[in-house]
Amino acid sequence: MYKFLFLGVFLLCLLCFQRIDLEENQGIHFTFKQKYCQLEHPMHTGAGTRYLLRGERENRRLDTLSNWFDSEKNYVEVVRQDDPLQPQLGVALGFEFDEENGDYPYTPSQAIMQLKDFGWGGLEFSRSDTMNYTGVSNNISDDLVIEIDGFQNDTIWGRFSGLLLSGAGPMAQIENGTFRIKLFQK
Repeated sequence: MYKFLFLGVFLLCLLCFQRIDLEENQGIHFTFKQKYCQLEHPMHTGAGTRYLLRGERENRRLDTLSNWFDSEKNYVEVVRQDDPLQPQLGVALGFEFDEENGDYPYTPSQAIMQLKDFGWGGLEFSRSDTMNYTGVSNNISDDLVIEIDGFQNDTIWGRFSGLLLSGAGPMAQIENGTFRIKLFQK
């Protein structure tokens, strides 16, 4: 009897520790131009915000737009910035994901990425913003690699790297990228 009780308590502790681990280190982390970047904030708006954030929506809606998963279209979109109100740097990741897959690491057949330097101006994470860096979609090139290592309790985590291109001409590499994001289901 005590063996089963001990086993039950042990399994419960493991689940609790795993849940805590999933909620730690939320955000996107990577190396860009030999600098470590840590982007943990979704888009937010406030009195001092300098930028138009997706149509001046309220923060609750911006939270959802910053990390959502559409299970019908099998698509995930994540936006993270270094500061919620006055960002200097931000990243948008979009990729195909099927939660029923279960085989990890999972490499999306379609993925896109954009790195936004807010000092350059332009529209926030818009396809027409050619000054900022955009990753070549991985369905036509291996210059962008995203691998999903797991999905549990609405939290998705994985790794990425890629060669980013700018409309201004330069190219830059993103290295050692990782992400861990709690997603809102659409």
